[in-house]
Formats: sequence, structure tokens, C-alpha cells
Amino acid sequence: MEKEQTKNQQKNQKKSQKLQWHPAFCSALRLELLEDAENLEFTDEFQLTEKPLQIDCTVVKVKRDCKIKNEIGKIFRKHNIFEYKSPMDELNIDTFYKAVAYACLYKVLPNHVNEIPAEESTITLIRDRKPVKLMHELEKSGYGCKKETAGIYYVNGAMFPVQIIVSSELETEMHVQLKALTNQLNETVMRQYLLEVSAFAEREKNLADIVLQVIVNSNMEKVREWKGSERIMCEALRVLMADELNEERMEGQREGRIEGRREGQREGQIRAYASLIKDGIITVEIGAEKAGMSVDDFTKEMKKAGYVIPAV
Repeated sequence: MEKEQTKNQQKNQKKSQKLQWHPAFCSALRLELLEDAENLEFTDEFQLTEKPLQIDCTVVKVKRDCKIKNEIGKIFRKHNIFEYKSPMDELNIDTFYKAVAYACLYKVLPNHVNEIPAEESTITLIRDRKPVKLMHELEKSGYGCKKETAGIYYVNGAMFPVQIIVSSELETEMHVQLKALTNQLNETVMRQYLLEVSAFAEREKNLADIVLQVIVNSNMEKVREWKGSERIMCEALRVLMADELNEERMEGQREGRIEGRREGQREGQIRAYASLIKDGIITVEIGAEKAGMSVDDFTKEMKKAGYVIPAV
């Protein structure tokens, strides 16, 4: 039992490491600042040099004097640099100095001297858990570190205005996009996230899909427990599990080709969808639709494959 648990933990850790946290963060940041989108320009993985040296995200105010409504933008000036750390990465004193170095390089990139004045740049460091050790190191180095509001800390005395955002401490209703980007997700945040996403226009939903794929795959065991409680969770998972669903379908097709029979391919496909239905990831109706069959024919095939049809 212990060996199996260790194996599952290693498997989940390996899968978590492969997740694309940084693209998800950039998408979440866009959604977080959606209300101010017309006043901001975003650039993901801003290229600092010809060699790989990239800022996670830059946010430039289109109108210098516009006021950002979202409280994480209270510190914003013209040019705003973001350094994001995933739940598996450490936000430490070297991260702080690296971000300052990035800001310096960013300042000197333009062709004209002082085209980007130092006083028009800010730095934001963000991670889901509070970097207690970093804050202690900053205070030891003579920097002030003061809590501005829930989840937002200002660092005083640096070359540029710096804020540290602890996404787990942010107010859920105001910052669910960033708060949900964690491998320690709770059901309340998940439901709030889905509720907000449901009201998005198509363009914003495309961004949300990137975030959903990461937060669900990094919290898979918890999501499996939640998804059966209400239909809305299953319907949301139908969207965010698209990649896994397609992978299962392709596996079924590969099995069919190996068997050399069209029937074997169909059975493999049915088994793949039936397995997802059994786990509560999709409904019978969705499985039938994906298989291109009627619900009655699909359920018959499921029974042939030895699967019990879940009660409605």
C-alpha cells in the first residue's frame, strides 16, 4: 500500500512539473486585470536579450495617467514587470535581485538614453504561498516590507517600487483568477472560479481554459471528489478535460489499430469514454456525443464492455 501511494505521489509530482504554470499565470493575470484591459498592454515572456533571458510578463499602461481599478495595479507606473513562481518553485532573495536586474535591463533596452526612466518602472513578485524567508532576508538587508492589503506586501528601499503578492491570501471574490492558480485548491475557490468563468465572453473563456487545464490537473484528486456533487462541476470538467479526453480517445484508436479491426478500435474508444464516465469526469450523454452514437446504443456498448451505467 505504501509503495503504491509513493508511486502515485511521484506520478502526480512528475505530472505537476510538466504543467505549463507560466502561460496559465499570464492568462490569469489578463483575466485578473480584465476590467482595465483597455488601458494595459501585455507581453508574455518578454525577450530581454538575444539569448534566453525572459521576463515572465510585462504590463504597460497605455495611458500613463489612467488609474487601475484592480488593487494589484495600485502600484503600477508606465512599465510593470512580473516575476511569477509556480507552487513548486521558491521565491527567494535571489529571485528578488534577479527581478531588479531584469528591470534594469528592461530600462536600457530602448535605442534612446533614458527612454524608460527608472521611476516609471515597477516590479511584482508573485507566488501562492507567503515567502516568509525572503521577507526576513529583505528586512535584514535594510528593505522595509509592509502589508498593504490582504495578500499584497510593499517592499520599500529598492531601486524600483516592488510588491510581493501572496495569491493564497488574496480576497477570493476580488482575485479568484490568481487565487485559483495553485496546487492547494479548495472547493469554494473552484466554484467561485467556475461561476466567474461562466460569464466570460468567448475570448476570455479561451484564456480561462488555459488556467483551468493547469489548476484541475494539479488538483486532480480533489477535483475527482468534488465533481460528482453537482452537475455544474461535471459540465465544467467536460471543457477543461478536453486534452485528457482526446488522449484517451487516441489510446483507444491505437488499440484498435493494433488489433487490426475496426471493431477493436470502437471498443477501445468506448472503454476510454466509459472510464471517464465511471470516474464522473463526463456524463453518459457527453460520452455518447463524443463517440458519435445515440445514448441507447452507447449504453449498450458500455454494458458489453462490462461497465455499469451510473444511476441518474
